[in-house]
Amino acid sequence: MTRNRIAALLIALLIPLLVNAGDVDQDLLEAAKQGDTATIQALLAAGADVNAQDERGGTALMWAAFRGHTDVVEALLAGGADIHAKDNDGWTVLIVAAEGGHVAVVEALLTAGADVEAQNDRGWTALMVAAEGDHTAVVEALLTAGADVEAKDNDDSTALMFAAGEGHTSVVQALVEASADVHAKNNFGGTALIWAAVSGHTDAVQVLLDAGADVNVKDEEGNTALSLAAANGHTEVVELPKKAGATE
Repeated sequence: MTRNRIAALLIALLIPLLVNAGDVDQDLLEAAKQGDTATIQALLAAGADVNAQDERGGTALMWAAFRGHTDVVEALLAGGADIHAKDNDGWTVLIVAAEGGHVAVVEALLTAGADVEAQNDRGWTALMVAAEGDHTAVVEALLTAGADVEAKDNDDSTALMFAAGEGHTSVVQALVEASADVHAKNNFGGTALIWAAVSGHTDAVQVLLDAGADVNVKDEEGNTALSLAAANGHTEVVELPKKAGATE
């Protein structure tokens, strides 16, 4: 008998004891975190609640997705896990997986019918958190699945702004190629160009300028990409708006 079969047998024998002890739901959450598919299957067979939540509203599916355990995600989905469940802050399993950058998990969830437009309590979508995290492959998978590139959070910020503000040039390029609006403004008048410039992200600034971003647009306080780059000492960035015709 192989070690794996011995382990599976031991798990099967121990699960009824855990059920009687009332720990089975907590064990399911822990097994999901650890990526232990065999224990997950045994616990589900023993009657564990596949949608049990921890104190923050996280489910086994969310934990498995966040840590990139694709096999566990698939086992939980097969066991009836709610793909649309939200934690206490409104995060769905797809948003969690996108934040973790786990493209295989994201694709499995999309195939299973996850809502690509779901937003958490701050209005963030899976596309936004993937963009901010520099997860280009996840961004592309979400776009392929029809994610709204113009979706806005509670501050009217977009995925393009998130990516530009962090200087994630490959993500900025992918979003621009998906027709993201380079002129979009959030509630504070900020644009993707302003976000990139204020943080000194030269390459992202160049991509946005090449895409036609308005070099003279001002935020609510009258700041431009040029003025903010200069105020923050980003000398390389300062030259780009100047070459593009910035007047102030």
